[in-house]
Amino acid sequence: MLETIIVLILSVVIITFSFPNLMRSRQLVAEHEFWNDFRQSWQAAQVRSKTKHIETMVTFDPVSYQIEFDWRDQQKLVKGKLDIPETILVRKFDDFKMHENGYTKPRTQEFQSSINGRRYLMRIQLAWGGYRIEEK
Repeated sequence: MLETIIVLILSVVIITFSFPNLMRSRQLVAEHEFWNDFRQSWQAAQVRSKTKHIETMVTFDPVSYQIEFDWRDQQKLVKGKLDIPETILVRKFDDFKMHENGYTKPRTQEFQSSINGRRYLMRIQLAWGGYRIEEK
């Protein structure tokens, strides 16, 4: 009987101390997935611009906490939506257009992770609208 109680107490202690680490790991994975999904949506918009000469509007919706990639395909409005993880704070996001020729005005968007406090500066560059992420 005593051994059972000791095993139960040890199990509770182990689970209690490992739970925050599991949550943090899941949050880190969610942030990583967001950045990957953003890159894929960005590249898809570039391909549409290059091959079909379709412009894409990139906007931030603070109500649904999503970034939207909107374009017209044969007069039909198509919306690609990316959920932003709750651990990423959007500090600055100016809506912009990726033109039919792929051109995007240079700008900087700013995000911050509540997991590690790091700021992420998305530097959108000239010409074919490439971007890079700088961690601060």
